[in-house]
Formats: sequence, structure tokens, C-alpha cells
Amino acid sequence: MADELIYDAKEPLELAGGKPVSDPFLNLFYGTISLAQIQQFEKLFRDLKVEREIINMGAHQFIAQLNGAFNRYQEHRRQDAFETMDDKALKYVLEFLETSIRDVAKEVQKKAAKSLVR
Repeated sequence: MADELIYDAKEPLELAGGKPVSDPFLNLFYGTISLAQIQQFEKLFRDLKVEREIINMGAHQFIAQLNGAFNRYQEHRRQDAFETMDDKALKYVLEFLETSIRDVAKEVQKKAAKSLVR
């Protein structure tokens, strides 16, 4: 699952600000995430475009949430901070990000709808 590339490695990624993957971009993940995993996160980033726009979440906030979710996973499993992301961790982080971003977007929409009614 984690080893399959979804995109060409030289293809610009929205998550990377429209640039191809570079060493400085990879450093945002502390060297614990592979290119194939980054492409999984890119796919999720693209799939959640509408929800991200509702909550005004850019690439940097998405990456911060991703790193935070992975750190919580590592702490829960009592793993070293520099241990690489395995398939279980990838699945957890992808599910956590998708669920939390969708839930927050729904709440923001509800609050916006209520404020329009008043």
C-alpha cells in the first residue's frame, strides 16, 4: 500500500506549493515518511479541497495536522520519534485527517448557516 507511487515523482504536488518534491519539502516530515506516502497525503489533500476551502486550511496547516497525527500515533505506540511510518500508521493518519477535516468543515458550515438565519 505505502510503496506504490500514485503520481510521477517529478509531478508538481499541491501539497508542496505546486512544486515537485524536493529535499526541503521532505524535511517537513522529519525524514520519516516516504515519497509514496507523501503521494497518498497529496491525494487526500486534493480529495478534501472543498472541505479545506471551507475551513481555510492551506498546505502548511495540513502538513502540521499530518505530523501531529503521526506524532500522536507514535506516542500511543511508544515508538521512537524518528521511526519511519509503516502501513498501520499511514492508515491511521489518513483516516484521522479525513474524518477530522470533514467534521470541522461540517461544523463551520452549520455555524455559517445559523449566522445567516439570524
